[in-house]
Amino acid sequence: MLKICLSLKNNGNGVLPLLQGHQVETHNGAGPLPHKVAAGNYDLVLVEGSASVLPSIKLADPRVEIILIGNRVDDEMEAIKEGAWAHFTTPVDLDRLKATIDDIADMFEIRSETAKLEEQLDSKYTFAGIVARNPKMLEICSFIRRIAPYFKIVSIIGETGTGKEVVARALHALSAKPRDPLLVCNCGGFVENLIESELFGHKQGSFTGAIRDKVGLFEAAGEGALFLDEIGELPISFQPHLLRVLQNGEFRPIGSHQTLHAKCRVIAATSKNLSQEVKAGKFREDLFYRVTPLVITVPPLRERRDDIPLLSRYFLNKSNAATGKRIVGISRAAQAALISHDWPGNVRELENVIEQAVILASESFIKLEHLPEYFRDSTRKPLFTSTSLADVIRRHLSETLSDCQGNKSEAARRLGLSRRALLRWIEKYSISA
Repeated sequence: MLKICLSLKNNGNGVLPLLQGHQVETHNGAGPLPHKVAAGNYDLVLVEGSASVLPSIKLADPRVEIILIGNRVDDEMEAIKEGAWAHFTTPVDLDRLKATIDDIADMFEIRSETAKLEEQLDSKYTFAGIVARNPKMLEICSFIRRIAPYFKIVSIIGETGTGKEVVARALHALSAKPRDPLLVCNCGGFVENLIESELFGHKQGSFTGAIRDKVGLFEAAGEGALFLDEIGELPISFQPHLLRVLQNGEFRPIGSHQTLHAKCRVIAATSKNLSQEVKAGKFREDLFYRVTPLVITVPPLRERRDDIPLLSRYFLNKSNAATGKRIVGISRAAQAALISHDWPGNVRELENVIEQAVILASESFIKLEHLPEYFRDSTRKPLFTSTSLADVIRRHLSETLSDCQGNKSEAARRLGLSRRALLRWIEKYSISA
């Protein structure tokens, strides 16, 4: 069943019987037709007039199909060039019109099935909350799967906004104790003299303001996990205390003579280069070796641009659910801008951009105008001489094949494709391999 907008004289009396079984709305002239199309999320528009009306309708919703009914046979080629599915002259051949509408309905059924397959593919690349198909990220997912049941201490390194906490939650979800808590501690967010109390707890009256006993995070985590975010921000004076609990599993709440034993696993994260921090005397060398027996390095988004379309759809669906909107996609110009951006704020920046665009979009598609101003800055140097998606895909395929020295099986593995699918992409984009 199609959702159809009918903008014909006399309400299209001769056409209406052909549309039985479809959802039909008529445009009664109250307001411009493109505005109705932008808000209506239609599959098909039947409009009477000249080819000049087509660009504004396509701009309102690039996904919609259009059948144009006019008086001049000469308008047919111009109508097709401007994006119409078909052009009919009056009087309309109703049999041919019905066959054309049936063809469009069949095409939308195939499109719907394709969308379902894409959703299944997207779910394939969602791993314990991590959304990725980039080879480096897939290797991280594989590493997480191997170590999650066994690790005691692991460090996650990456720039701000790359998703270190998402990786930590994946580690915990696949661990031997996923039902126990994962507690998050932002090491850069504490007043220095309260860090020990926050992590180890204190007894009532142990210092001014300690009006009751407090359980520290190491104790509260139980047999779960403690996520020490930005561990590189810990004051050098406190680092020996953390080293002791990581080495021996022992700690004492402030004001207590009882030694407690930490049972939780520890996931540390940092956006700093801890090796350089050790050389600068800001991070203890013995603590460095204690927190880095296993290391996961999360690449910045600019090094995994092939994940941007996947992440964009994920955040689009998330924002739709949060706002109650039904934004169905992102225009090609907006997609090209997203892919060519350098993303200094990484995945967190992308999420914020998509969330803002969904709020601003009053139509069914996110367009370039809905993105922040800096995406529309014509003076910004583009990533490629052409920013079309086809060029981005072609370049990525070529670079992957080059990295694999022409080995198509290895390239397919890195790209997350079957070998047959890779061969189809190579042929489609005329890549010499």
